[in-house]
Order: sequence, then C-alpha cells, then structure tokens
Amino acid sequence: MASKKTKPYEESHPREENIVSDFQYEAPYGNTTAFQVERSGHSKSYDIPSGYGFFVPAFAKANSMAEVGEILDQNLLSEDISPIVDFLDLKIQEIAKAASVSPSTVSRWDNKSPIGTPGSYQFFKIDEVIKKGVDLFGNTTLLKQWLDSPNMALGNMAPIKLITSMIGLEWVDEALDALHFGNVM
Repeated sequence: MASKKTKPYEESHPREENIVSDFQYEAPYGNTTAFQVERSGHSKSYDIPSGYGFFVPAFAKANSMAEVGEILDQNLLSEDISPIVDFLDLKIQEIAKAASVSPSTVSRWDNKSPIGTPGSYQFFKIDEVIKKGVDLFGNTTLLKQWLDSPNMALGNMAPIKLITSMIGLEWVDEALDALHFGNVM
C-alpha cells in the first residue's frame, strides 16, 4: 500500500499590521462633521451629515440621539412643528391624529403650546422621514410630489395620507428605504 504524502502547510504568522488597531477614529470636535480614518499611513476624511430631522431646528442641531431624547422629553412646541405642518399641508384632524390629541385641543394651541410627548415623538419621526426623502429625491419639491402621488407599494394610497399614523409612517419610511436601494415604489 502506498503511503499518503502529507502536505506541509505553512505555519500561520500574525500579519505585520493589525487591521483592527490600524483603524483610528478621530471623534468630531464641536459641530465638525468629519470622520477621519487612518490606515497603513494613509488618511481619508469623510463628511458626515450632522443633526437629525429636516424642518425642526432643535433636531438639526442635535449631535446625538441622547440630545434628541432630551428635546422630546421637554416636548416640542406648536411653533416647532409648524414648518412640517405647512410643508405637508396638514389639516387640524391630521395634526391631532399625529399628536395623539383631539382636534379641539389642536385648535386651542398657540405658538408656545407644548404638543405632548407622543406628538413630539411622532413629529420627530415625520421630520426624519422628510429628511430621508429630501436626501433621496434631492429637494423638497420632488419629495412633495412623491408624497402626494398614489403608491402601489402602499396600497395605491398617497404616502401623505399615511404619514400621520405610527404604522403608516413606518410604511412610508420603508418605501423610501426600498427606493434608496433601487426598488420601484
């Protein structure tokens, strides 16, 4: 019987450079929106959009979700959401639905009226979807056209009709994600 020849394998040697420790994250300082990676003596910077949301200035200035949480805990004011209401052309009933209050409560709001925690959260999510849509379509005009058009993926409903409910907002968000990845919606 012939004996099997064993194949000699090279002993593994650790690489000269450690990939994990070779990456270095330079934390942004202040409102800087740069992410810098250094690897093998080469450096590359990436611009990172800062802030959250699109229309609400307090969200746009936030540097972390912890800051967004603090803003939401303090409750948004009616004046904070007015750019969203104007952009989406929301009626009192739709504002009330999104804010989880009655239409009569909305009609009594003045500019400094807090809209409550559930409403603050919903309008934050709406603002995030608007930001995602503007990033995808390039401007508010094209986003508004998409929001106002019936969409097969959403049961032939216009996204604008769904955006004030929590589940509807999730569907609109998912439709934008699908578009981002090349699906027709």
